[in-house]
Formats: sequence, C-alpha cells, structure tokens
Amino acid sequence: MTELEAKRALNALGVSRETKVKLERYVGLLEQWRQRMNLIGPREMDHIWARHVFDCAQLIPVVGLDSQVLDIGSGAGFPGLVLACAAADGEGHVTMVESVGKKCAFLSAVISDLGLSASVSNNRVEALEVKPVDFVTARALAPLPRLIEYASAWIGKGATALFFKGEHWREELTQAQECWNLAYEAIPSRTNETGVILKIMEATRV
Repeated sequence: MTELEAKRALNALGVSRETKVKLERYVGLLEQWRQRMNLIGPREMDHIWARHVFDCAQLIPVVGLDSQVLDIGSGAGFPGLVLACAAADGEGHVTMVESVGKKCAFLSAVISDLGLSASVSNNRVEALEVKPVDFVTARALAPLPRLIEYASAWIGKGATALFFKGEHWREELTQAQECWNLAYEAIPSRTNETGVILKIMEATRV
C-alpha cells in the first residue's frame, strides 16, 4: 500500500474530513518533533500513512467516536492520537499512558495544538488507578501475556482490549492461554496479511 493509497483507504473506514485534517496536522507535528527526539525510526516517515496512521485507524470503526479509551505505552501516539483525532467532541476521550517524559511532552503538545479530547499520564501502567473505560489499546508494547497482565484489571471492569499483533500472534496467544482463560476475536489486519488485531473481551486467570 502506497502513502496515497493509505490516505484514500481512510474513506473505507468512514473517517471524516475533519479527522483527516487533524491527522495531517499530527503527522506534520511528528515530523517536526522527531528531528529533536527519537519518536520513531529515521525512515518511518517515508511510510507514515500506510505503516502507522492507516494501521491504527483500523480501530476507529471498532472503537467508535464516543468511547472512553485507555492507550498504554503510547509512544509517538499510535494508536492513541489517531483515535483522539477521530473522537467526538464532548463524548469520546483517550487517556494515553507513557512512562518517558519527552514522549509525554510531544503527546501533550499535539493534544493542545489540535484541541483533542485526550489527556496524558506520565506513568507506568502498573501504577495507574483502575477506572472504568470502554477499551484498552496497545501497539508494539509487549508480548501478549504481559499485555493481558497490564490490562486485566480494566477488562475485569468491562473493558475490551484491542492489541495489534504480527505474524507470531498465534504463538503469543497460546502462551497467554497457559495463564488466562480468554474470550477473544482475531480481526484480520488491513495492513499486514499475517497480522491481526486481537479483541479480548474477557480474561480470567487459569
């Protein structure tokens, strides 16, 4: 998928024109900030729409526009800022959790610049107070067993977890099932023919 194809493919996800404008501005800010700090790899901007923005935007029709989302290990904002760009004003909200202060500064700057319905917690997920949310998201953060450990308290309060996983997702799932009884769905990725978005609705210890 080319960068142009990725931008056009956003239409198939029902992404609004207003959201696209915000995403363009977000990518522009990412380009500015990455020259001062290591937010993403030096060559990633060449594939930013196909490899990152559109990949994360797959969650928009799953999450909807009015959900309360907890994004753990937000890094440069994938998928947290992408979801925040789509969130309905006054209804949806994304809380991004990131332990690196410099990355939190970037996330906060984008939120302020775009007026997003989002907030940043400079913290480790293990230290967070567990408050009910609709979804917990994570991308490129940790192996599945550890992700479930991080998110289990929220899943236990009714949240659905959405985790991006690559070609080895079945092996990770098998490992996780040694410790957890899971109710899950594997949603095929639109950007990675061997990857999925693992949708976990229940997780109880074995």
